[in-house]
Amino acid sequence: MLSRRIAYVFLFICCAGISFAETPNPLPWANPWDVGLDYEYVNAAFSDLAGEVENKSGPGGVGMIIKDGKIVARRAVGNMQTQMMSRGSDGDIVYTPAQQPMMEMTIFDMASVTKAVACTTSIMLLVERGQLDLDATVASYIPTFGARAKDQVTVRQLITHTSGLPAWFPFYTLFIDRQDVYRQIDEALSLSYKPGDKRIYSDLGFIMLGRIVEVISDERLDVFTRDNIFEPLGMEDTMYLPDLQHRLRTAPTEYDLMRDKELKGIVHDENTRAMGGVSGHAGLYSTVNDLAIFAQMLLNKGEFNSVRIFKEETIDLMLKRQIAEGPRKKGSGFLQSREQLIGWWGMDDKLTLHGGGGLPSTSAFGHQGFTGTMIWVDPEHNCAAILLTNAVHPKRAEASKPSLFRAFYINVSKALVGEKVNILEP
Repeated sequence: MLSRRIAYVFLFICCAGISFAETPNPLPWANPWDVGLDYEYVNAAFSDLAGEVENKSGPGGVGMIIKDGKIVARRAVGNMQTQMMSRGSDGDIVYTPAQQPMMEMTIFDMASVTKAVACTTSIMLLVERGQLDLDATVASYIPTFGARAKDQVTVRQLITHTSGLPAWFPFYTLFIDRQDVYRQIDEALSLSYKPGDKRIYSDLGFIMLGRIVEVISDERLDVFTRDNIFEPLGMEDTMYLPDLQHRLRTAPTEYDLMRDKELKGIVHDENTRAMGGVSGHAGLYSTVNDLAIFAQMLLNKGEFNSVRIFKEETIDLMLKRQIAEGPRKKGSGFLQSREQLIGWWGMDDKLTLHGGGGLPSTSAFGHQGFTGTMIWVDPEHNCAAILLTNAVHPKRAEASKPSLFRAFYINVSKALVGEKVNILEP
């Protein structure tokens, strides 16, 4: 057994083409005190995160803090894998202890961070190019969506989770083709509430947004995002459908009994798997380095390393508050302390920090993913903090993602502004 593990690690290193000693740096480095951060809280962000890993809130993670265009900290804690998973003779999953250390260049299944980084960015590119009107009806781009009285739903309502669409539907139990999923949404699903009445966080809305991108661009979402966002920015480890070389350094999630295999480079979200691994709501993979590039592009108002993705006014439009307090308070409970921007979540006026992360300014915005991923960007402090974990490994029921997020983001916030942060206790 030991020799097999050694051989596996050797294969991992060789095929992935990476070095434990050298990790690329997308930005220059700075000491915390050189950019006005309290280094004790910076250190605490990672030591408290490691403590939560010891408490089995998750197997491990990689965090990065950037400030004033520089990397202040980037560290890996814990393991990317703690269990080998297989099917036993009785048909149940067998878990065998097998540790593989977390690395700074580990690739993660981003889950719903896909909504912000891939889908929202694609939508805003089409808006900037004059190919998409946020206030047009979805049916004006996809006429079949108008069935069952959905004809008045707008694109803006999809991207602000106020469309009236249900939060979720188990498409994967019925279909294995993306066109069948689209047909089900069009022909079989009705609205659950009056559009605009409340904010109900909906995967279905972002499935439709990804579909809109594909209809307008005549390209599948993975191709559109690669050609228009990730390759121009130099985000070489950000993609849908990672190839074998990338999958070798991807953190595993759970075991899929339907596929009879460990999910390592195979998307964790069941509906995305039913859609072939590409959707607007999930399916993206990335690293802290690549997300630092993306975050810095946003902090630079649309430009990174002389490559302009957006006009400044497009970034300003994306980050405007979109819905009133009433719809926000009536909707999804876990988002009630978050403002709704276009595709992103914003901080409330109380700057509330909790298990949903956050940074200490009203201009800060972010998103999280079910697997244990999170990104927050703070223009007021010219800062971003990224925490990527595979907390659902080996079993989602054992994860404590809020504990991981709190440990990291509360300390980052204190590193920025000291003790004057509003912490919502668990």
